[in-house]
Formats: sequence, structure tokens, C-alpha cells
Amino acid sequence: MSLSAYVLSTRSLETIGEWQAAVDALGFKLTFEGQADERIEDLFGHLPVVWQGHEAGFECLPGDEDAAQDFVEDEEAARLGGPWTQILEISYVGLANIAGVAIAGAVYAHATGGIFWEGEEGVRVSAEEAVAYARRIETDILAALANENAEQPSA
Repeated sequence: MSLSAYVLSTRSLETIGEWQAAVDALGFKLTFEGQADERIEDLFGHLPVVWQGHEAGFECLPGDEDAAQDFVEDEEAARLGGPWTQILEISYVGLANIAGVAIAGAVYAHATGGIFWEGEEGVRVSAEEAVAYARRIETDILAALANENAEQPSA
């Protein structure tokens, strides 16, 4: 089962390189493996990402104002701070991918002045709260991965 998260904003980042620069500026150890000049509006599929040595990629589906409004109609709490003209849907599976999505989505929201919406729990994070949220998730997932590795029997 895949999970989804969303970024709603009034503007979008243009390229993967711009997104990577925003991640780097905030000190996260997340690396996009796509081409720096690849346009985010052209992303429709898996975006390979590495976080702390783990594959943490996700599916991207950018949308326009109509797509953003369709989402907002379904999620009343997402209306706060709008009207939104851009949406980026991020789908993922896996523990490390949760960190990848939280960091990438929160940084995207922070850089665009939007909100990050974690679909499973319905968590709504503002641009101002996004970096602290991503750091909390990163810490939680690192602890969960360490616990998962400690529980595996040695060969």
C-alpha cells in the first residue's frame, strides 16, 4: 500500500536543482538523483532520492490550479492559507521513504511559502513549521531504522 503527501502553494520550484539547493541550504542529507535541470512540472513518476545512505525516493505528480482546487474541496483544512494554485502529490512506500518525503515535501513547502499535507495522518504543516517538522520526522525514522536493524538476527 502506498501513502501520499501533498504540497500546496502559490508558486512552484522550477527544477530539481532548485529543490536540491533548498534542501542543502537547510542542511538535510537528502540527495535527488535526477538531473539538476529537470523541470519539476515534468515529473510524473519515480524520483530517486538518497537519504542517510538509504533509498528514499518517491513518485511525484505535480498539478496546476485545477488540481489544487480539487484537493482543497476534498480536504477542508487545506483551505487555510490559500487560495492555492499549485499542488505536488508525493506517493511513497517504506520506512526510509517516509523521511525522504517529509524532508523533500517540507523543504518544498518552506521554499514556496506553501503547506505540507501528510495524507495518512492528515497532518498540515505551514511553511514556517516545515523545517522543524522534517527534522522531527528525520529523527524518528533514524531511531526506527536503528531499532529495526538491532532486531535483525546477525548472520
